Amino acid sequence: MAAPASQSPLTLIPLSEAELARLVGSGEDLLELACLDALFPTGKLLRPTLCIESARAVGGRAESVLSFAAGIECLHVASPVHDDIVDQDPMRRGRASTAERFGIAEALLAGDGLYTAGWVAMLHGSPADRVLQASQAVAEAMHAMCRSSMHETTIREDLSCGRSAVLKVIRGKTATLTGAACQAGAILAAATPGHAEALRQYGEVLGTALQIRDDLLPYTVHERITGKHAISDVANRQPTRPVLLAYESADDHDRRLLTRVFHGDTDPTRAHRDLLDVLTRTGAIAETTGQAQDCVTQARAALDGLPSTERLAQLADSTVDRHH
Repeated sequence: MAAPASQSPLTLIPLSEAELARLVGSGEDLLELACLDALFPTGKLLRPTLCIESARAVGGRAESVLSFAAGIECLHVASPVHDDIVDQDPMRRGRASTAERFGIAEALLAGDGLYTAGWVAMLHGSPADRVLQASQAVAEAMHAMCRSSMHETTIREDLSCGRSAVLKVIRGKTATLTGAACQAGAILAAATPGHAEALRQYGEVLGTALQIRDDLLPYTVHERITGKHAISDVANRQPTRPVLLAYESADDHDRRLLTRVFHGDTDPTRAHRDLLDVLTRTGAIAETTGQAQDCVTQARAALDGLPSTERLAQLADSTVDRHH
């Protein structure tokens, strides 16, 4: 059943959850169990919600894009399942990762299972020409995500890589798929090329804001609230935007401290505490917070001229606030 026009974005979550369960099965075998474990409990389901709301913003209906939107979520969740194997991270959203619960081989196959379930869902719609065009946008985004994930491994421990290198990773790993979700929803709803492009730009900038905010969470919000393993970036020696901002503005003492954190054998808990001190002293936390908010402003500006933007504007305002 189509969601009524007056529904808020939050009420789309049960619709998306039901569709996800339909796509991957009820848990009758190990593959289904591992896929369900990776998908549930869900988070905000931002990408399927953006796909649906983008379709509605140009006159489409939720029911016409629901399966495609859920397919995008399957692709999105598959990526962190594999990321946790690469990073050897035992935690995901405050609970054991799929690899920790089921094993590395099983997690690899669960990620593959989510990828295939996602593509089956997206390619099963109609009309075929719109489905193909929307799927191509998502496929290109997934290719960019893979390349950026590989690039991310090359800058591990490298505090001299510069903030532009991290921004490139952010755009490829997070922003591009978020933009493609919006673009795909618009395409499926028969939007004009101009409206589809505007929604892609909205999604990409919003995705950038989201990742910048995520990079701040280990230093601004308690792990119990965020579900993010607060020391994982430190343990993996992965420089993020706030860390690089701190390094660029730090004095010699703090630069040596940051270098020791990212190149030494410092205990991760102590390293996280030292890193938090440096980020606070240099103002990197405040500056990065401002950058995330600037992206939200740009996302809202991209909506100018679209037929219906209230729900997308609401999402832009709320997405970077992970307290809600």
